[in-house]
Amino acid sequence: MSESESYSTNDDVYEQLVAYLDGELDAETSQQVERRLAENVEYRRELQQLQRAWDMLDELPRAEVSESFTQTTVEMIALSVAEELATVPRRNRLRAWSVWCAAGIGPLLAALVGYLAVSSYLDRPNAALQRDLPVIENMDLYEVADSIDFLRQLEATGLFAEESDDAR
Repeated sequence: MSESESYSTNDDVYEQLVAYLDGELDAETSQQVERRLAENVEYRRELQQLQRAWDMLDELPRAEVSESFTQTTVEMIALSVAEELATVPRRNRLRAWSVWCAAGIGPLLAALVGYLAVSSYLDRPNAALQRDLPVIENMDLYEVADSIDFLRQLEATGLFAEESDDAR
């Protein structure tokens, strides 16, 4: 790193300097930090800023906490935990109910989709038969006719118009 770089943005350097100030580094790492401090002005400046911050923290007045504060805080935490634990079985029951509903509805939905697919596939040939049913019913009569032209002439005369209206 160059001397103009700021070490405050580098978390590893910051943590190393904080550990150095707290005396948490082993002897070898402490020597490395001290060598770096001797060689690098910016590194030294960063350490000095941290040291000033530590010194200002020492000058702050110490807050005294009463025993009632501690007791109240512990009671609040206990109540919070008790409320959270009370909601856990409710959430578990809701989750179990949801799983059972999904397990029941899933196969029913699959069966319905399967039934609709199979029934539409099987009804295709029957649809053609239903459409041609009037022709099939009168097949014996059509065989007596000599040609289709003769049947068209009969239809054109309107002689059988009443029967076709009644058939509908």
